[in-house]
Amino acid sequence: MAEAKHNKSKTHFQLDRISFFTDGVFAIAITLLVIEFKVPVIAHPEDKLLWEKLHEMGWQFLGFIISFCIVGYYWSVHHRVFGYIEHYTNDLIWLNLFFLFSVVLLPFSSGLLGEYASESDMLLPYAFYVINICLTAIMNALLWVYVSNPKRSLLTHVISKERIQLGLFFTMVLPTIFILSLVVSFAYPMLGRLIPLTIPFVLRYGLSGLIKRAERMEQKRKIELAD
Repeated sequence: MAEAKHNKSKTHFQLDRISFFTDGVFAIAITLLVIEFKVPVIAHPEDKLLWEKLHEMGWQFLGFIISFCIVGYYWSVHHRVFGYIEHYTNDLIWLNLFFLFSVVLLPFSSGLLGEYASESDMLLPYAFYVINICLTAIMNALLWVYVSNPKRSLLTHVISKERIQLGLFFTMVLPTIFILSLVVSFAYPMLGRLIPLTIPFVLRYGLSGLIKRAERMEQKRKIELAD
C-alpha cells in the first residue's frame, strides 16, 4: 500500500492515533493476564483448605507477576521510543503492529505456562513462553533500529550511536535471561523458573556502566561540536 499523503498538520494527530491504539492493546493484554485466575471454590470452606488451594496456585501467581512486569516494561520502552518520533511511515506502522502481535500473544503463553506450572517435568509450556518473550524482544529491537536510523529522519533529533546500542542492550536483557533460565530448567526446572526474578537487578545495576559510557560519549561529542 502506498504511503498516505496527509497534510503535514495531520502528522502529530496520526502519531497520536498510533500511540493511543498501542496503549489500548497494552492495556487489554495486561488485563487479560489475570483472567486465567479463578477464585478457588471449596465445598466446606475453611481457612486451611483455602490456604492449600492458594498455595497450589503459587507458581501461577509468580508467572502472572513476571508477565505483568514484562508487559509493563515493554510498554514503558515503547513509550520512550515514540517520545522521540515526530514522523512516521507505513513500514513503522506495520512494524508496530507486528510488535503488538507478540504482546497480545503473551496472555495466552502466560496462561499456558500457568496451567501446567506445577508439572515440573513439562518443558514445552515454558519453552513456548520463552519463545514469546524472545519474539517480543526481537520486534522491539527491530522497531528501535528502524526509527533510530538517522537516514529515515523520523526523530526529533539525531540519537548518538552509543544511545542506540544502549537501547538494544536493554531490549535484549530479557530474552537473554529467559533463554538462560530455559537451559537451566532442563536440569533444575524450579530453579530455572526463578532466574527471571534477577531481571530488575540486571536492568538497574548490571547496565549502569554502559549508561555512564553512553552519557560520557554524548557529552564528549557535544564538546567537540561546540569547539
